[in-house]
Amino acid sequence: MINDKNKRKHDIVLTAVDDYIKTAQPITSGSLNVHFKDISSATLRNELNALESMGYFKQLHTSGGRVPTPLAYKEYVANILNNNKLNYRNIKDVVSSYENRSVSLISTLTSLAKRLSRATNCPAVLVQHGLQNLTIENIQIIPLINKDALLLVETNAGIIDDNMSLDPNIDRVSCAEASKFLTSQFKGKTIEFLVDNISTICLKTGSQIAEFKELIDSVANVLVAVIKTKCDISNENPTKLLDGKTESEIDDAKSVFEFLQDADKIIDTVNENTDEVNYLVGEKGSNLKGGMMLSAPIVINGVPIASLALVGPKRIDYANIAAALKFIVGQIDLKGGEK
Repeated sequence: MINDKNKRKHDIVLTAVDDYIKTAQPITSGSLNVHFKDISSATLRNELNALESMGYFKQLHTSGGRVPTPLAYKEYVANILNNNKLNYRNIKDVVSSYENRSVSLISTLTSLAKRLSRATNCPAVLVQHGLQNLTIENIQIIPLINKDALLLVETNAGIIDDNMSLDPNIDRVSCAEASKFLTSQFKGKTIEFLVDNISTICLKTGSQIAEFKELIDSVANVLVAVIKTKCDISNENPTKLLDGKTESEIDDAKSVFEFLQDADKIIDTVNENTDEVNYLVGEKGSNLKGGMMLSAPIVINGVPIASLALVGPKRIDYANIAAALKFIVGQIDLKGGEK
């Protein structure tokens, strides 16, 4: 990042990137002179040369203008994230989807990603990777008409729900007894603790759970599947990635589409993020070649349970996207304790 002593260089980078995002035209001292009328063209040329040597711009041709590098985009995004005057007009629908959330934590987060994609015109990625750390408050197994059952695990961050197979010999009473047993044994423990210790605890209890041992095993199997790292991709407006793009940028957009087809690459890339909001630009040879990602951890009651990311080509509306992502993850954390 450019230090405080180089405010003029910082302002030039921000202005140049903003212009390039809007026009896709190479950056020149002439184009910058429109914004910096009190600085001579010669001085602006010197500043651009210095910024190029610092790695913020690169020249397309010897006699041509410059384009921003990942370092310049990062400077630009960091400025947006630190700016308190962000525009939230396009994310009211996204916020309301969380405020009016259903009982299901997972379906609520998935719906959130879809609405975020719709609001920003970028693919949204939800990577679940921390559900095992949630603390159990209550467990219920509810028989359904079709002989299956609904598993409800109330946690400190919301309710995790999933369907599970039910043996025809298991009745409503057995489901109630199994629910009572599981809650008594694992209330206040994490889901990971349940999965790791349920077999040992069942052995110790012996005949006490003989009538519903298979049911408890089914619960454990369902939770193993639930806490497995998963990647959910929402791309509500796929053609928007191509709007107003140059020929080379369309190639970059195609690389982004290819990236979105590979869940393993997405998980590896998203899991690299440890910051509140992290910006990543894809370099040649990287997972995200030709594109960018803004990602942030979803934390509820102090527990990171997932990451939410927006993916797209490098020249996009960062102000809208960064504002949306920063505001949403903050709202989730603030409202996490509400029941």
